[in-house]
Amino acid sequence: MTSSKLKPVLFICLGGLLTSCAQGPVKPPLTENLPVTSAATPQPQQLSAREMYQLAGNYQQVSQQEHLIKTARQALIDEDYLLALAITENLKHSNHKPIVQQNTLLLLKAYLATNQQQSLSLLLENTDTENVPVADKAEFLWLISQQHSNQLRYLAACRTLLQLEQQQDALLLYPQYPDLLWQNLSALSDSQLETLATDASYNTAAWLSLAQLSRRHIGQPEALQQAFADWQRRYPTLPALEHLPAGVQQLIHLKPYQPQRVAVVLPLSGQFRPHAQALQYGILAAATNQGIANLVFIDSQQSAVEIQQQISQAQAEFVIGPLLKEQVDSISQLTDWNWPTLFLNNKDRNYDAKPEHFYFALSMDDEAAQMAQLFSQKNYQRPVVISAASNVSLRMQQRFTAQWQQLGNTAVEQHQFSSKEELENLISRLLETDRSRERVTQISNLMPQKLEADPHSRLDIDAIYLIADPVQTQLFKPFIDVSVSETAPRLPVYASSRSHSTGLDTTDQRDLNGLTFTEMPWMLGERSSSVLRQQYQQLFPEQDEALQRLFAMGYDAYQLIGSLRQQQQLPATVFSGLTGQLRLNNNGSIVRQLSWASYRNNRLRPLQEP
Repeated sequence: MTSSKLKPVLFICLGGLLTSCAQGPVKPPLTENLPVTSAATPQPQQLSAREMYQLAGNYQQVSQQEHLIKTARQALIDEDYLLALAITENLKHSNHKPIVQQNTLLLLKAYLATNQQQSLSLLLENTDTENVPVADKAEFLWLISQQHSNQLRYLAACRTLLQLEQQQDALLLYPQYPDLLWQNLSALSDSQLETLATDASYNTAAWLSLAQLSRRHIGQPEALQQAFADWQRRYPTLPALEHLPAGVQQLIHLKPYQPQRVAVVLPLSGQFRPHAQALQYGILAAATNQGIANLVFIDSQQSAVEIQQQISQAQAEFVIGPLLKEQVDSISQLTDWNWPTLFLNNKDRNYDAKPEHFYFALSMDDEAAQMAQLFSQKNYQRPVVISAASNVSLRMQQRFTAQWQQLGNTAVEQHQFSSKEELENLISRLLETDRSRERVTQISNLMPQKLEADPHSRLDIDAIYLIADPVQTQLFKPFIDVSVSETAPRLPVYASSRSHSTGLDTTDQRDLNGLTFTEMPWMLGERSSSVLRQQYQQLFPEQDEALQRLFAMGYDAYQLIGSLRQQQQLPATVFSGLTGQLRLNNNGSIVRQLSWASYRNNRLRPLQEP
């Protein structure tokens, strides 16, 4: 870069970047280490970044680039973020490797300060932290871990934080480190914790062990305290309790719900009796595993007054249920309902939650929101949502769209279908292969000899989210595969648990190769529940999949009792259940984070996303 090119380059960069910067607020980097100066000692006047930039013309080649590195640092201090962005964007193309390395942290800060999300993701994907200068590495890792955490990329955040811990004086530089690490460790699934355990260092193994024992004994303060004491003996060099994250300390000291008698209100008669029985079996299995069986089952198909009387007579201290939405809505608004209750359906949005009212439902909305978050994290720009024309599927489509736009993205392309013929026509129109075929035909008619050419498909679509049942999905995926031209990039297709069936044979799975979907751990047979799954299969070998899901819901409902108070006080606390990673939001509703799975090489395989 020569001095004559400096000003034009800066103005071109600033002009080109202003549009993208306008998408989000210009804000300071997440951390900034400023020099500490003494008021008693006069300091030489520091030139502004703009003044330093004017002097860059006095230097040539590498010396000029070194001066620009200093200028970019000062621009960040001056909060002149567009100048910092323009300089660092140019320096990243330097032919001098040390300049590129010194520029890496500055470029990261400039992207963060100007909200350049796409550029930021590309930087993180293409940067090997081993190439970051030693003096910058700790801050670089800290900023990355914060970014991953803000994007809900918990596994990536944990990997980065555990790498940061190995840097000299990292814990002194970032006293918030333990709390951020615990926040992200708490959000991981059991399988993700196991992934981190491979070849783990001493400190990493200690943190993972603490995360595992905290969720294993959540709601059991005596067992948790004993487990923590054992952990402290195994890892004596780790901090004592008073120096561990506040979340760990509160988990140990906060008294959970420990009811001796639990009333379960379900529709034990009428058309919903099979659903109630599946829930009942799950609750009984969980109570048996915990060694507590003081359960009283009450039929919800009676008046609220009669239900209250039976709960009082049973001397219950906690209530699970009811299940049906109209009963949940009416009972949750009673002023004389005096029991902490885990309702088995969604909360009425028109009313505020009461302090000891909790709501647990197998909401499909959670899956749609989770998919929108994944698409945003993968920086998809033009996804398409295709749903069957059913009420549930259309509601999921609306939830995905709302979450997608809430994450700062433009409106998504949406389509619906109600038959196989509509689906086939939709795919042809969507990928524009029908127009391509027409063009090939038209050209062929104008030529004396037959034209051999394959139709081309659209290239601007970068992902598809399909919301359909298993039969519709098995029609859709192969048709997409043959409709995308061979020269086009692979088009990733995602689906929800509505597309999954455990009854697929090898041929069906082959047709679904490449499909990624969300599903509850229980239906994937994850290792954490494998023993219970075997016992269940022996007792209910032919049970309908919908009832299998309700069994898992009942099991989690009982297990959740002991963790609800902790989750209410500590929003980062996650309960690892059969139905997913369960969090409690601020209106008392359980939010599920499901597992990921994909069909690869004619087999269903677990997947770590994002």
